[in-house]
Amino acid sequence: MFNKTFFISMAALLIAIVLHELAHGLVAYIFGDDTAKRSGRLTLNPLKHLDIFGIISLLVFKFGWANPVPVNSSKLKNYNVGMFFVSIAGITINFLLAFITARVAKDISFSSEVVRDFVFYFIIYNLNLAFFNLIPLPPLDGSNIILSFFPETTAYEVHKYNRYTQLILLALIISGAVSKFLGMVIQPVFLWMVS
Repeated sequence: MFNKTFFISMAALLIAIVLHELAHGLVAYIFGDDTAKRSGRLTLNPLKHLDIFGIISLLVFKFGWANPVPVNSSKLKNYNVGMFFVSIAGITINFLLAFITARVAKDISFSSEVVRDFVFYFIIYNLNLAFFNLIPLPPLDGSNIILSFFPETTAYEVHKYNRYTQLILLALIISGAVSKFLGMVIQPVFLWMVS
């Protein structure tokens, strides 16, 4: 289990997760919310972004998550605009990282198997994070993108049910439905990026 490929893939995933969460925090800060900054989350230090249950889930189910960057929507200069951009920030950075890495890697011949494997996993994990977070179930980014078009009170009411939607999400992950969905949408995008 803990072979060279495992450590290469985990390094790629860790970087993708940290940059995803950092993007949320930076955009929230730009829109007036300093919560992430005050809690020490505007950092590249992976230890600040890791979630113990997310790591355990990753090792057991091959699917994990990070500790979400705290965002106080009441501090945003404009709730709807701010929440929209905060919500798409992580997804956008993951798509950009996957695209840029794929385009650069396409024109490079790697002599190192480690580097080649890292690049492959980095593209795959960034696409995984982007598409997974587009799922419109709270507390994922996809739901927050949709909710950013409604009054803040609507988001507040919807997020009251987060514990239930998280259970639904967990059931979908365990059942393999999420993996099947991600495999179906990621494969053509990956092939397009590297072609």
